[in-house]
Amino acid sequence: MPYAIVLTFDEISNHKITQVFKRFKEKQISTMFFVEKMKPHITLTVYDKIDVTIVKERLTLFIIETEQIRIQISSIGYFPSEESVLFLNPKESIELKTLQQKVLGYFKEFETKQNSTNWVPHCTLGNYIQKKNFAEAIDIIKEEIVMTEDNPFYITGEAISFVRFEQDPLKIDWWLDYKFKE
Repeated sequence: MPYAIVLTFDEISNHKITQVFKRFKEKQISTMFFVEKMKPHITLTVYDKIDVTIVKERLTLFIIETEQIRIQISSIGYFPSEESVLFLNPKESIELKTLQQKVLGYFKEFETKQNSTNWVPHCTLGNYIQKKNFAEAIDIIKEEIVMTEDNPFYITGEAISFVRFEQDPLKIDWWLDYKFKE
């Protein structure tokens, strides 16, 4: 069963992103990310096998020396794969990249599926979106998450979360939050 270490967000951002999840589900555009225990997030790394006790201990230390991170969302993105993923694309920042590298460093003895060269930071909003629903999905995102040049959308990464999940279908087994100092 895979594990992920993810960056989770402030309450206001969570609410706006969750509204997108809900509306996608209502309109049957995508239900993949409206599952029990799921929270909006940016995945920092994924492991097939990891020592849960070690991760819990180290994350407790990690949050003591890590502060919240403010991230500007620069655009709505799309991965044109079989999964047809729509996501929020964070503006490239040294702080976000450093956070991911720091997490990788804390758990370097465990084999990860992501590293700093193949990592594409993003917050998935929905996937398996059919072509006929694509325009409506974009409209929903634009209504719920207003982004303009004069009024950018920011999220605050408030916690690192350790998640055990199953794939196909997606199911969260457990989700543990470790809040950063403010």
